[in-house]
Amino acid sequence: MKLWGAILIAAFLSSALIVVGAIVQRAPSGSSVEALAGPRKTLDPLFPAPPFAFTSQRGEQVTSEKLRGQPYVANFIFTTCRTVCPLLTSKLVQAQRALTGVEVRFVSFSVDPAHDTPEVLAAYAKQWAPDEARWLLLATTPTTLPALAAGFHVTAEKNTAPNAIDSVIHSAVFVLVDGEGQVRGVYDSDHREDFEALLRDTRTLTRSRAGEKVLAATGKSGDVLYHELSCVACHERPELAPPLRGLLGKTREMEASNLVTVDREYLRESIVAPDLKRVRGYPLKMPSYDGLIADEDLTVLVDWLAQRPLEAAAVADDATLETDPVCHMKVRTGATALHVDHAGHQVWFCSELCRDRFVKTPAAFDQ
Repeated sequence: MKLWGAILIAAFLSSALIVVGAIVQRAPSGSSVEALAGPRKTLDPLFPAPPFAFTSQRGEQVTSEKLRGQPYVANFIFTTCRTVCPLLTSKLVQAQRALTGVEVRFVSFSVDPAHDTPEVLAAYAKQWAPDEARWLLLATTPTTLPALAAGFHVTAEKNTAPNAIDSVIHSAVFVLVDGEGQVRGVYDSDHREDFEALLRDTRTLTRSRAGEKVLAATGKSGDVLYHELSCVACHERPELAPPLRGLLGKTREMEASNLVTVDREYLRESIVAPDLKRVRGYPLKMPSYDGLIADEDLTVLVDWLAQRPLEAAAVADDATLETDPVCHMKVRTGATALHVDHAGHQVWFCSELCRDRFVKTPAAFDQ
């Protein structure tokens, strides 16, 4: 009996170890990586990153094997996205700045292989972070993208909804991969605590304390800060974000339909807490820079924005709002805003997707 008891106990313990091992090593099924998002108590491996071989924005072949030996932070974007991707990229650039001096790479996989060629990705990188040598933007292909998405357990598929703003549905997460190709963390791009955990976990993997003091004043001019913080990437595109010229004293209509007169306090609040007052007519959310910019630099940037003149060539801030006939979103008019001439008048759109759908079958949409 004692022998059988010992055998049963040993069998139970062995089974328990197998179950525990399966829970720790098992990758999420389907496109469920979001379920793993959030800060964790440990950095134990979650699942292996998939093998891949793609061309970067610099025209070089990048493979999963070539990335061995150094951790990387991955995300999934496409360059014509008008909603989540600019926010994702802005936060990735924030991470790059916060992790200055840390030996880590940043890898953005395109989920729109039909459009995002290496040349297009090079222009995108130049727009956001032209001097960031650690950033790789990889052009996928229609045949390899599904395997990549399945391997990372993320969503990346065509958006077939009739009123869709963007042409692709994809996961808005950051994935931290170690030097051995194991996924160590998944982080929701929309949560501040996840972003802080991403920075902390990256430093832990690299055994680095570089870049921890991100709030030290830089002494840089407002113009330089405007570009280095990637404000230029969205605010110089009136279809994405409000133009930042000739602001003081102007009245703006917010999403809540209330009116706000622009002053320096409003500009400061919009940088550190942008969701408190959102200008109407823009689908894109802006990331908060609270805790990511020194107070002295914030003051310099606000003063520079407050004094920035409205240039004649700039799109007028008081451009009228029109309704996109495809998705019915309010969009701002202007010389660079997406529009077509139809039946003797101009029709305005929030995205190329909506414009192309309208051009293909204009009769399908009410005017």
